[in-house]
Amino acid sequence: MGTRSSTSKEGILDAAQAVIQRRGAPALTIDAVAKEAGCAKGLIHYHLKNKKALLEAVADRLAEQRERDWREAFRTPSANEAIAKSWTLLTREAQDGTVRAWTSLVGSGVLTEQTAKKAVTRYSRALGEAAIRLLRDLKLEPAVPVGDLGWLLAATVEGLGLQLVSGVDGKVLEEAYAAAWLGVLSLGGPSG
Repeated sequence: MGTRSSTSKEGILDAAQAVIQRRGAPALTIDAVAKEAGCAKGLIHYHLKNKKALLEAVADRLAEQRERDWREAFRTPSANEAIAKSWTLLTREAQDGTVRAWTSLVGSGVLTEQTAKKAVTRYSRALGEAAIRLLRDLKLEPAVPVGDLGWLLAATVEGLGLQLVSGVDGKVLEEAYAAAWLGVLSLGGPSG
């Protein structure tokens, strides 16, 4: 697109993420990033020595962004508000290409297995910790370990995100998301 003009590392990462959100990680090229960033290919190599380093930097950055966004979605005074905010976040991620970017980065083999596993584990843990905090705010004590809850939520979010991207009716998926949350809430008992 060439809509940006950036010579900073952050600007280059912005451009790379935009390319991945539109076309997926396997389609990423240094040429496409240079065009998107409005800079020379050599500048990309100056900041990030190769395509692998660029992909790993975007994956780390996207994982951090998603962790922050999902933790924030769960910081609410009520379960209903947390469900509504997190559903809104999920639909935004499906619409803006974040789901496409994330799944293409961690699931397509463009990252090393270790890097992909680290990103997915970090994200799952963040979801689990946010959900545990929400349960405790609701005066419920979780009956499952944070790790298990995190993996359950990550699988739910990723699965529904992929279904949204593929065009499944959002209303149907929103109801499924609410039902999944009923299950999550039932995993907590009274604290005290």
